[in-house]
Amino acid sequence: MRGGTYVKLPEFLSRKEALVNMKFRNENKSDNQCFKWCVARALNPVERNSGRVTQILRKQSESLNFTGIEFPVSLKAIDKFERLNPKIAVSVLGYENNIYSLRISKFRRENNVTHLLENKHFFLVKSLSRLCSSQSSKDTRKKEYCLRCLNHFPSKNALEQHEEYCDNYDVKLTLPEKGVVAAFKNHKHSMKVPIVVYADIESFTRPIDTCNPYPEKSFTKKYQKHEPSGICFFVKCLGKFSQPVFFHKNERRRKCFKHFCGEA
Repeated sequence: MRGGTYVKLPEFLSRKEALVNMKFRNENKSDNQCFKWCVARALNPVERNSGRVTQILRKQSESLNFTGIEFPVSLKAIDKFERLNPKIAVSVLGYENNIYSLRISKFRRENNVTHLLENKHFFLVKSLSRLCSSQSSKDTRKKEYCLRCLNHFPSKNALEQHEEYCDNYDVKLTLPEKGVVAAFKNHKHSMKVPIVVYADIESFTRPIDTCNPYPEKSFTKKYQKHEPSGICFFVKCLGKFSQPVFFHKNERRRKCFKHFCGEA
């Protein structure tokens, strides 16, 4: 993906007033340096005409190091840009019916993050809360967003606590306090199942021959084969238990599992 020349902001995103669309004064002249102008504007915000690429902004962009980086800038090239500009962190969002994360900077904790939206062109995100709020909540109050999962939080402190888990785990693990016992109390909401079948199977483990795995690729090493030796089941019906029914391996019935399934 590369953010290229000027592209008109989609109407749905424009109504949010959350993005800055950088634009050359000369509309007839092609410009594929939207990434440069977005980062320069993020570092040098203005109150009026923030999307205009002025002579002042061009002068301010000269402080950025783009050595060896081609325009339009690709997502992969942003890694190099951050190495050349160690005080700048750039995270990129994408849009296709919904906002989603494209790139999360590894340096967002150490530096101020410049948020961009990539949609065939780089747009500067001036309000992440306004950009993402409509797809996550009807609450119009300002919220803090996690770039990894795009969940929202009421404060920066709550967001920081969440990010400690979100950066390292897919699911947050919350354990009960010591001595707390979880128990089901609303028995009035439970419903008895009239018929329950309990079944169990036992197997012999036979060693098998195998080949040496190819270490440069993912593999599963097979070293045992489970051969069913016996199956037992019984039925519980309205509190009464049936007699256990056994299927075991013998000379006449070598495949007890197929016999249990009615195939032999």
